[in-house]
Amino acid sequence: MLYRDFAKIIKEKREDIGISQKDMAMSLGLNRSSYNKIENGKMEPSFSTLQAICRLLSLDLTEILELKKPRGEHIRLYD
Repeated sequence: MLYRDFAKIIKEKREDIGISQKDMAMSLGLNRSSYNKIENGKMEPSFSTLQAICRLLSLDLTEILELKKPRGEHIRLYD
């Protein structure tokens, strides 16, 4: 999974459950502009922010991380 795929997943999930970007940003302790950059694939969240996003959107962090990793290879989470 490329980072832009993750960004698409979180945007779709947020919209599906009816949370605004402003409310997500406030819940994460970010300004709306920073959250918008994360959601649009222009900025990578810290690991703690990634955990919080997954928690708020009821996403399984382990599944998100495993989607990216090819078997037997160690690579960065985000391309």
